[in-house]
Amino acid sequence: MSHDTLAAPSRFAIRIAYHFGEIADTLDWDHPRWLALDACLQASGKPAESLTLGDVQRAIAAVATEAEQ
Repeated sequence: MSHDTLAAPSRFAIRIAYHFGEIADTLDWDHPRWLALDACLQASGKPAESLTLGDVQRAIAAVATEAEQ
């Protein structure tokens, strides 16, 4: 076994894991929050295949912040 496989994850890998964790957390959302997320993503004007993780993260944060108020 190579020692390279035992190295700590890179900062990039940690950030990717964080983004996918945030996306996975939306699976627990109710229907109105999913609709709000869809509306927020569509409001970006980008086709779905052009959305970045940053775009999705910003939309998730906006919907989560709105739900808290």
